[in-house]
Formats: sequence, C-alpha cells, structure tokens
Amino acid sequence: MAITFLSDEVINPTELRTNQRHWLDRATENVITIVNGRKQFALINRERICKLYAQKYYSELILKYCQEVNNKIESSTFPWTKYLNDEEKIELYNELLNTFSKSATIDDWSPVEHLLEDWQATAEINSDPKIAKALLAEEDPSKYVKLKG
Repeated sequence: MAITFLSDEVINPTELRTNQRHWLDRATENVITIVNGRKQFALINRERICKLYAQKYYSELILKYCQEVNNKIESSTFPWTKYLNDEEKIELYNELLNTFSKSATIDDWSPVEHLLEDWQATAEINSDPKIAKALLAEEDPSKYVKLKG
C-alpha cells in the first residue's frame, strides 16, 4: 500500500534559481522538493514542520504510555502517575486519547500539553498529603475577601 505523505511540487535547482521568489512563495503553501541528481531537498514552511514534529513527539509519547497502561506496568513515560489512584489513571488515559484525537484533527498540540500539565499537578498534590489536605480543607466563607467589580 502506498501512502502519499507530502503532496509536493518537484523542481530542479535551475528552476529554483530562475524563479526563486515564486518557489519561495509556493513553499508557504505547499512543500517544494528540489531534486539534484539523487539528492532531494525540501522547502517547507517552518510552522508546518514544527506542527509535524509536535505531532510526532506526542504520538510517540502517548503510544508509549498506552503500551505501559495496557501491559499494566509502572509508567516511565509519566512517572508521576504513580501518585494517581486507579480511577484517576483511567480518567487520565481516556482524556489523553480524546484530547490527542482532537488535537490531531485541529493540528494544535497545546490541549495535550495543558492536559498533561494539569494531571501532573494533580499527581504532585496527591504525592504530599499535607498539601492535599490544605487544598481540600473547607474554609469559613466569612473569611473570603469580596472582590470589587
């Protein structure tokens, strides 16, 4: 099965030199491959390549974590998950897959990053019972400061 990864335009170095501005403008919209003998080089928009690297990074990270969960082994990908209870681990797993799917669709990886940061903060709170108790303690509402506005 053949999969087309880059639907690029292929040119030679002479074409690039002859019409440099045109090809650089085209590279903002599409990948341009410059073929020089057996060598192939790509002109690609920096933002696009950053998104591709982010996708690769999060795909590998989440795949590794899912393998750890499915094999029921302690996570080396997210070592802080040891401070989550079983219910929280299931919730993290499900949220991570859903967020990954949405991020892949919209090509924005910040939701995955924020989700992981939030869960890591939860795990860090769980790791210190004193902090967890202080954060979960009910306070006297009369001590709250009313904000003006």
